[in-house]
Amino acid sequence: MKLAKPPSIEEVFEQVSTRGVLRGPVDWVFPAWMLYVEYATQKIAETFQLSEGRGVSSLTSETH
Repeated sequence: MKLAKPPSIEEVFEQVSTRGVLRGPVDWVFPAWMLYVEYATQKIAETFQLSEGRGVSSLTSETH
């Protein structure tokens, strides 16, 4: 069985924007999903910059 080539972020964006989902072989979809999650996490962190000492764990502990 031949493995799929690794996805680029551009390919991931194209699939998500046209289909709303990632489709393809598992050895392509899972790395594409991880790439998309990493990108989204980075953008969220840039958008909602927390002051030092106010990480995600401190936010979740305050809400419980």
